[in-house]
Amino acid sequence: MEKLPKDLQAALEKLRDYMHNFHPDLDRGAFPVEFWRNPDDDLYWETLLYFPLFVPEETRAALDSLPMGFRIAFPVFWLEDDYQVNGDTALTNAGEWLLPSAIWAFTEIGMQSEVRALHAALESVRRNPEDDEAAGAAYRAAAGPNQGDEREGVLFAFFTANRALFEA
Repeated sequence: MEKLPKDLQAALEKLRDYMHNFHPDLDRGAFPVEFWRNPDDDLYWETLLYFPLFVPEETRAALDSLPMGFRIAFPVFWLEDDYQVNGDTALTNAGEWLLPSAIWAFTEIGMQSEVRALHAALESVRRNPEDDEAAGAAYRAAAGPNQGDEREGVLFAFFTANRALFEA
């Protein structure tokens, strides 16, 4: 882990502590700082869901210098989390700063229907950056399979099969 930036290392330690507080019945060792090395698929997945919330601004600005797992996970799970909380507003929140990265990440995962839907949302955001409803409508009009539970299954399968992408 010494190859990761110090701010990201500190963030991963905070994430570990957060996850342990979420599951006080589990030993602290159930949550390694290098979360991708967690042998429990469900705990690994749950940690991934919270990962973007702990990524500091400095790391966000340098995502391209990190191992591929971080570059894929950040935009995917940032968008997933924001969508759960804010619905279509997540698309305009992501806007030009994050949607291109999310499109790239979903391309790497192989979720082409999500790539098409996010491209449509990005074009809508470019036309009118404040119109949440239009961005959501464009996304849904272009969306195909891999939505809902099926979508989560595809993401779970990808990230559990590709833990090595986080190695520095």
